[in-house]
Amino acid sequence: YLRYFQQEGYEHVRFLKWANVRSLTDPGFWLAVGGWWLAASRPWLAGVAFVAGGLILANVQPDPRRSGKIPLRLTWRATRVLAVAAAFAALLWLVLILTYWTGLLRPAYTVAAILVALAPLLLVAANAVLIPYEQYVQREYEAEAARAVADLQPFIIGITGSYGKSSTKAILAHILQFHAPTLAATGSINTIMGVTRHIREELVPGHRYMVVEMGAFKTGSIRRLCQLTPPSAAIITAVGDMHLERFGSTDAIITAKSELAEALPDDGWLVVNADSPGALTIARRSSKRRVLLYGETSSEELATRLEDVRFSKQGTTFVLRTKDRTFPCFTPLHGRPIVLNLAGAFTLATAVGVDPDVIVAALATLKPVSNRLEVVEEKGITWIRDAYNSNQFGFRAALEVAGALPARRRFLATPGVIELGASQPAVNRALSREAAAVCDATLVVSETNRDAFVAGHKDAGRDDRLVPVAGRKEAFEWLKAHVVDGDAVILENDLPDLYERATGVFW
Repeated sequence: YLRYFQQEGYEHVRFLKWANVRSLTDPGFWLAVGGWWLAASRPWLAGVAFVAGGLILANVQPDPRRSGKIPLRLTWRATRVLAVAAAFAALLWLVLILTYWTGLLRPAYTVAAILVALAPLLLVAANAVLIPYEQYVQREYEAEAARAVADLQPFIIGITGSYGKSSTKAILAHILQFHAPTLAATGSINTIMGVTRHIREELVPGHRYMVVEMGAFKTGSIRRLCQLTPPSAAIITAVGDMHLERFGSTDAIITAKSELAEALPDDGWLVVNADSPGALTIARRSSKRRVLLYGETSSEELATRLEDVRFSKQGTTFVLRTKDRTFPCFTPLHGRPIVLNLAGAFTLATAVGVDPDVIVAALATLKPVSNRLEVVEEKGITWIRDAYNSNQFGFRAALEVAGALPARRRFLATPGVIELGASQPAVNRALSREAAAVCDATLVVSETNRDAFVAGHKDAGRDDRLVPVAGRKEAFEWLKAHVVDGDAVILENDLPDLYERATGVFW
């Protein structure tokens, strides 16, 4: 249970929604119930069966620290939560035993069943008790990181958006490194504690630039990040329906992402993707800042326009057009959204004084990030790996790349896209229709969006090409049996363990 609690970021309501009544199907619960039933007539047999059953379950259950897509990380916080929850369980056991003990063994099994059933609530209670301490620790770490930023005063560039943040951060940091020492976290570190730790461990004298990815699951998250790392320039990649389930509305998402623009000084550079209506709304509200727009399809006056995008197995060729010049470019990266992110990074880098010709040369030396529209050929099969996460725009970009590359047949393995609230079924149904037009077979992984994909393939008259599979393991087994030399395979999105059936006997 702690592994799943950690995956939900220790958010009580979301974790309890996931837990629901799962603990009543836990084999530990039924072992205790069986012990209670046997204890009435054969108490010694009940005791032996209970101990033996407990030992078997302890050995059969997968170790949460080593199993699943996202194993349990026993951080200090997780360890504290586990220890306090165990203390609560022991205290509850003692109270219930003293209250209901009648000299018979049956109350012991009753209490055991109650403790297993209440396991998710015990974790939530432990975390709630620890919140004041966690907040104190976080404030101390934040204060230390803020002092480091104030002392070293790097030129901070904030990046936010519903998607494209991590790739834009990596691209911009790569470009700026040719200009001056630059610090940027690897991966998707974009929370207050993630950025705090990064600063404390990595920021050193000599760093002239610092590129900070700023994520948000609620209003105020980016404002707090900006207080820790006050931005002098910013990029807003796109504002769409990612995490709509958490925010509740697109307007709330725009408000949350606007916090980065609001934190800029009046003369700060604000670079915005004009192809995104939500991002463009933020740009229009930021009249005091120096706003630069980039895009491909927008009718706005753009500082940088993306043109003539073409894909090959080696990468992407494209043109960046500014008011003064035209730059033919090549990058080993794939996907229209990623190339649009290149245009945003180009725009910001030129604004802070990097030579455009140096930027163009730097783009050619970029390396694809694992599982982010990464095209790899292995034993004659072209793999389009875009499994890190997904949104509907990235999904369509992967289909576009697959359609542009030469292939005998094209296969797609995907669970669809998630956290879209009420619009999730309609979005996945539309994506299923588009996939049916490109792919010879679509494997829909897990039950999360299965109904929507079935409906979409029926809409396209291709329901015979849809293959439902239980999980990632089954998808790879099917691909191994069917894919041959000359085929292309798209791996689009990979849901956390929360959305798929776990291995072992736990569920």
